[in-house]
Amino acid sequence: MDLHHTVAHGRHRRRRTRLRGVAFGLALALLTGVAVAAFLWPSGPASPGQAEAAPTSAGAGGDGHEGHEGHSSAPSDPARASSLGAPAPASSAASPGPGRAVPVGRAPHHAAIAPDGRFAYVADPAAGAVIRFDTALGAAVAAIPVPEAPPQLVTFAPDGSRAYVSAYDEGFIVNAVVTIDTRSDTRVGAVPVGRGPYAAATTPDGRLLYVPYFDEDHLDVLDTTTGALVDRIEVPPSPHWVAFPPDQGSVYVTNHFSDVVTVLELGSHRVVASIPVGDGPHSLEVSPDGTRIALVDYISDDVVLIDPATNAVVGTVPAVGAGPQDVTWAPDGRHLYTANVDDGTVAVVDVRSGVVTARIPTGADPTSVSVTPDGRRLLVTNFGDGTVRLLDAAG
Repeated sequence: MDLHHTVAHGRHRRRRTRLRGVAFGLALALLTGVAVAAFLWPSGPASPGQAEAAPTSAGAGGDGHEGHEGHSSAPSDPARASSLGAPAPASSAASPGPGRAVPVGRAPHHAAIAPDGRFAYVADPAAGAVIRFDTALGAAVAAIPVPEAPPQLVTFAPDGSRAYVSAYDEGFIVNAVVTIDTRSDTRVGAVPVGRGPYAAATTPDGRLLYVPYFDEDHLDVLDTTTGALVDRIEVPPSPHWVAFPPDQGSVYVTNHFSDVVTVLELGSHRVVASIPVGDGPHSLEVSPDGTRIALVDYISDDVVLIDPATNAVVGTVPAVGAGPQDVTWAPDGRHLYTANVDDGTVAVVDVRSGVVTARIPTGADPTSVSVTPDGRRLLVTNFGDGTVRLLDAAG
């Protein structure tokens, strides 16, 4: 593996080279509903007995491939958690405590923590696998091979029973969304998609999966039961992340090469707003109480806050770090965390004051930051040195 080449892609492409030409055959197969050999979507949830366990050890080999950037799963709403009898999350610290760096695979690119907080899935394109990381042990415990293409980003179904993995190779020649049964850590299906599937997200009811693309000007909406294409939505170039504020009936999409956030009406997919933000909008996430959307601008190095009630920018925090690729909320809503790939840090932002309260060195090329639902632990993927850094987030 050419590590220098791989790490350069882990720092993201600041400008895209459009790859035009003959329409990609796998995407055409998706549109026409033609099945492609070795690409099968699972028909409904699989029981633990229907899928074979994957006891392969974490960090197992595989061919070297490029990586880009990652995103973390959205934290739960503390108020809703309390109403269901779950304990309230810990108060978040202005400066998380230092933690250990754990070797995980070869180039961990993106981690998403399961809704119950017991484990995370880490996409490692260089290892060609998704690695299960036990959050209590602080260790990798299994690796799930993804044979279709290098796995890049992960999202979970709302109930945590399935994970959806965006996978693509360096030239966007092979592109797929792969389904993993989390009860058996087994790949149970895949469907071919467009060029560079990115940070996909399910609707709150889990019935639909919205797939943005690094090298396309649209989103695809897939049925999570059948994998069928439900809709194709035209948006500005290079949609990256998708978010669903609760009770808003809207879909928010960052468009990385267009410097806007597109707001869609859920259901009709009509564009209802286009919100100008900074340079290179990347990941975004809804606050635990649903009243704010935070996003990072990868090129202008800032955090932007949007009020989903008005679709207006209500705050900007400049200079959070060099090349912020990922943002996540503390479950108590008091702080934001950004993974800054170009200076090797995680920044902590006090939401009320708009002040960066800490900038913590985490390792080489941090590409994603995620937080456990109890608010006590941060997981940071360091793409450049093959580690996941654990930080104590509680105050």
